[in-house]
Amino acid sequence: MRSVLALGFLGLLSAQILPDTVDTAPFELQLEDQAEQAPEGIDWTQVSDLYENLARHPVDLNRASIQELMRIPGMTPQLIRSLRAHQAKYGPLLSIYELQAVPGFTESVIRQMRPFIRVAPATPNDLGSGPSPPPSLDRIRELSRFTFIQRVQRNSYYRGDGETWTPETLRSAQGDPYRLYTRLWLQANPYLSLALIGEKDYYEPLRWAPQERYYGYDFLSGHLAVGRLGRLERLVVGDYILQVGQGLVLARGLGFGKGGDPILTLKQPHLGLVPYTSVNEYQFWRGVAATYRLAPRVEATAFYSYLRQDGTIQDTISEEEVFFVRTLLSSGLHRTPSELRRRKNLLHTAQGAVLTYRHRYTTLGGTFLRQRFDPPLNLTGPAFYQAYNFMGAENQLGSAFWDVTIGNVNAFGEAAVSASGGKAFTSSFIASLSPQLDAAVQVRHFDANFHSFYGYTFAERPYALQNEQGFYVGLRLRPTYAWEITGFYDLYRFPWYRYRAHGPTIGHENLFQITYRPNRRFQVYARLRYERKPYDLSGDTAVFYRLIEHTRAYVRLHLTYAPGMVWRYQARIEHSWYEREQFSQGYLLYQDVRWQPSFNWSVTLRWVVFRVGSYDARIYTYEAMPPTTFYIPGYYGDGQRWYVMMRWRIGRQWTVWGRMGYLLVRFPDSRQWRRGIDGLLQVRYELK
Repeated sequence: MRSVLALGFLGLLSAQILPDTVDTAPFELQLEDQAEQAPEGIDWTQVSDLYENLARHPVDLNRASIQELMRIPGMTPQLIRSLRAHQAKYGPLLSIYELQAVPGFTESVIRQMRPFIRVAPATPNDLGSGPSPPPSLDRIRELSRFTFIQRVQRNSYYRGDGETWTPETLRSAQGDPYRLYTRLWLQANPYLSLALIGEKDYYEPLRWAPQERYYGYDFLSGHLAVGRLGRLERLVVGDYILQVGQGLVLARGLGFGKGGDPILTLKQPHLGLVPYTSVNEYQFWRGVAATYRLAPRVEATAFYSYLRQDGTIQDTISEEEVFFVRTLLSSGLHRTPSELRRRKNLLHTAQGAVLTYRHRYTTLGGTFLRQRFDPPLNLTGPAFYQAYNFMGAENQLGSAFWDVTIGNVNAFGEAAVSASGGKAFTSSFIASLSPQLDAAVQVRHFDANFHSFYGYTFAERPYALQNEQGFYVGLRLRPTYAWEITGFYDLYRFPWYRYRAHGPTIGHENLFQITYRPNRRFQVYARLRYERKPYDLSGDTAVFYRLIEHTRAYVRLHLTYAPGMVWRYQARIEHSWYEREQFSQGYLLYQDVRWQPSFNWSVTLRWVVFRVGSYDARIYTYEAMPPTTFYIPGYYGDGQRWYVMMRWRIGRQWTVWGRMGYLLVRFPDSRQWRRGIDGLLQVRYELK
């Protein structure tokens, strides 16, 4: 993310908006909440692909198994238990609107699930009949859908005198200032998936050099996946991910962290083996993996991966030349000669297995992962906080995970250990205390010498599962139909040194939000978010350090109004404060209008005004983008921004998106205004 800041004035994350048929507002807010915590290059395209598949193939609430119901966004074991009790008493649902009579299914819950569920006529014998039947050629042909997407993006930046501006770090860039993306995907969900994806970032070269592992696009990904072949639940050849347990060993960002939803985001989804469809160059496995049902309640997953990743190679100073990788790089940027020298230097091989037992509302399991690195890794360094970093040619991890529901309480967690002897533990409880009150509690502990390169879980540093202890409490109160009050308190401790903190530290973060939604057309919420965390005093020498509290706070007022099916209006005002040795603050105001006169046309227009005194006080906002990409800029400095995005649906097969944005900004401590112009064109072809 830092490298993009140097290029584009704004911090951003590459990601994805959900399909046009889905109300994106809840997911946009969750992605905004993650923007500051995520490392550079994180892409949530995989999340939106899963949601899009669910939207195109909604879950039948009558016939779906418990495991299939758990894949629905917003669904909990308590809601499933309530649904099953209602069906046992009154028979299969007759329509989705009958959910209003099921305890726990509030209007907001139903609204969140609505795009992903359906109700088909059924008999009592059909209830919970389980997964889809074995495939047939006719069924695969009926479900098949081919999608082709081509996108081109270009950003241009200018100084106050009108001259083109390029950061000093990119003066030696090897490619043009275009970003290109291509995806071909054949699906017959859940039986078949065949995909090929290519991407070239801004200023990366487009070349064919097999001897340098370059095949046109800088990044290529693909897979062939088949499923529901007897006891073979899924087989993937190519690129894939594994989302297991609570993510201490096998996960990479398919969940959300701390934010406006203090209850459901606490739990990482157990999705198992999933074909990879994103363009992150660091967060996937490449090889072969399979999930096999050993018994009605037991399934096993085995996998092997052979993947080259980016790293900085350094040799030791000795009589015998020994090479090792000093730093792992996850940005996926290969624009300059120095970045290209780090490209695919590390050979990372891995193999492992997952064993899972499921019975109604109980899931138990274990994982094992073995990784080898060539050249070996040496991520330690002279700084104190690097003392426990990984060093060696091999790493092993094992874990046990659980997810149990008893009454109105859902308990879930995972305990893991790495080859170094470092341990990690996370345990959570979600309870429906009454129809109006939900609560969540979590405790977590990660040793400083615990090493998990593919972990992601709910924590202060969800991607760095080291050197952290925490206690979290979240509450959601619905005093009346129109009002909702949410909040959380997270107390965390770092027992060992960390970056920019020479000594053990304790911090805390709080959020309080009030939402008023009297009807489906109008919603307004107010939010206060506050964090306090110690860091080193700036300017301290390497001999003497002094910790000082850093305080960050945000106040937000957000309004959404949809007077009908054609118009949607959003407005937001947000104020930020940041204090360490000096105090800085800022505000951001935007107005957003979407016009969709028919399913074939839509236009989105936004105007932003901001004045933020420092980068530390930056304010993130989600911007509308076409499928397969998203944009979450972090605003700072003085300026304005506007963008307009148009979507045209041509016939039943073609969809075209066009987007144009303009930025005028003056950075803190600078007298010069700068301008940025960004453009995007995307074409999608669908054949069913």
